[in-house]
Amino acid sequence: MKQRFPMRDQRLHVLADRGEPGAQFNLGIVYDSRTDANGLPVEGNRAEAMIWLLRAARQGLSRAQIRLAEMYAEAPATADHNVKAAFWFRVASGNSVGAYRQAAQSGYDEAIARMTPRQVATVDRGVQGWAPQREAAPMPAADPPKTPQPAAAK
Repeated sequence: MKQRFPMRDQRLHVLADRGEPGAQFNLGIVYDSRTDANGLPVEGNRAEAMIWLLRAARQGLSRAQIRLAEMYAEAPATADHNVKAAFWFRVASGNSVGAYRQAAQSGYDEAIARMTPRQVATVDRGVQGWAPQREAAPMPAADPPKTPQPAAAK
């Protein structure tokens, strides 16, 4: 399999690094897709995909919240994965409309079916205290200090 990111994806990385949630979501999808732009198989990186999706999800992007929840739900069944899946599905259902809200609600219902009442209560408490957090934009490089100008002769 060939490597994932040619030069064309550098702009996406730059935008994602700057905290742009749409770019973070797209980068997460690219890392998880396991195919290139031509549909040829390439090496995927699920862990990297989840990092980028989590960054976008924390900023309130419902598409990222749903995809992240789906990835937790698809992972080997553990209590931690079920709780994380349910949490993100529940958050997304509150931020989505139409088919996206329906998908999030359905995913939430499936996730909590595998959980204890205590785990469901943990998710409920987490969702009540959750609010999107915008990433701080990176600080631009400081301008170099200005060189003093000689005083004008009188």
